[in-house]
Amino acid sequence: MRIELNKASKIIIKLGSSIIDHRDDMIINGICTNITEFLKENKEVMLVTSGAISQGMKVMDVKNKPKDIKKLQSLAAVGQQKLMLMYEKIFSEHDFQTAQVLITHNDINDRVRYLNIKGTLEELLNNGVIPIINENDVVSTEEIKFGDNDNLASMIANLVDADLLIILTDQKGMYDKNPDSYKDAKLINRIKIEDLKDFDSDFSTHSEIGTGGFITKIQAAKRADLSNTYTVIANGLEKNILNNIFTNNDAGTLFIPSEKKISAKKQWLDTTDSRGSIIIDDGACKAISDNNSLLLVGVSAVEGYFEKGDVIQCMDSNHSCIAKGIVNYSSGDVMRAKGKTTDAIAEELGSEFSKELIHVDNLIVIET
Repeated sequence: MRIELNKASKIIIKLGSSIIDHRDDMIINGICTNITEFLKENKEVMLVTSGAISQGMKVMDVKNKPKDIKKLQSLAAVGQQKLMLMYEKIFSEHDFQTAQVLITHNDINDRVRYLNIKGTLEELLNNGVIPIINENDVVSTEEIKFGDNDNLASMIANLVDADLLIILTDQKGMYDKNPDSYKDAKLINRIKIEDLKDFDSDFSTHSEIGTGGFITKIQAAKRADLSNTYTVIANGLEKNILNNIFTNNDAGTLFIPSEKKISAKKQWLDTTDSRGSIIIDDGACKAISDNNSLLLVGVSAVEGYFEKGDVIQCMDSNHSCIAKGIVNYSSGDVMRAKGKTTDAIAEELGSEFSKELIHVDNLIVIET
């Protein structure tokens, strides 16, 4: 038994396209029935679902997944209602109500809308309604190109401060080698998030139905760690998999979060898109890794255009993103100050001057 999960009461379950579209309808019925058992135990459950495009392909009798964005979006528009009807039918048979929640990356990027989503989800849970969450593919192209909702699920886990994120796919979990290439690959049943950086593995495995390879699932587990959320990646095609995750140490891979938890604001910074970038010197890299604010004197170069209050990336000399934060100056002001001493910067910027380019409270260091 996984004692770490005994107290998990707020759970995010992500269902991949390979699960939604399986020819055996008993697969999805069994998973949803298990979810109703969790609800009867007073657990709060939110579903993040893929499958709108693939469901649209079934309705429109499209055999091969198109590459054209407009065609994909039109298929998503057709398939989304079929997807929701499926969930509504299953859960209503158990006397539970569902609610459709469609989200775009712009909703995540905007701090006010981000918090509005949080309030809506909490209200639904308080009323015993199951939120069924999906990316709004009809107006957003990002999920169609990347991620297969794995990262969306981890963002929701951070947003609602979930105890557990369960990602159900057609893979048993994380292996020590790529199981598509090596017959002797062994399943890893538990691993600490902090140990992933030392783990040499090929996470390129993927299904033909979904769009996210295993790498996106590892990324999701890392993001969920920001809110101390446990993650389990398991094979949703296995019978009774949800119950087995809690009772069987061999079911899937359990990712154990680090003890450090960051603020809700910094969790949002991790999820939001960046407007531009700055290159910072080695001294500035060390300063922010030691939990200090970023100063103007540490900037070596500016890339892109941004305004005061935008979220930007902080890159090291190798152009690797090591942090993100809310900037106190526009890109033009940073360019004017670049390469100058603190006194010269103060004279250049006058009353607008602040030593801090990004305050430590508005800065999140990205683990590489």
